[in-house]
Amino acid sequence: MSHQDVTYYERRAEAEIEMAQRSRNSRAVQAHYDLATFYLEMIYGEPQKAAAE
Repeated sequence: MSHQDVTYYERRAEAEIEMAQRSRNSRAVQAHYDLATFYLEMIYGEPQKAAAE
């Protein structure tokens, strides 16, 4: 993953966390945290393994 990609995903995660903290609707809060988690997993998650054949 390029440095540009990492920077993009970090910014997106931060933005989603900020939106979650400002949201008043519990479903919106959860959706924002889910998206933040997705972006962080793109950076720090384990690499996807190829399916066994």
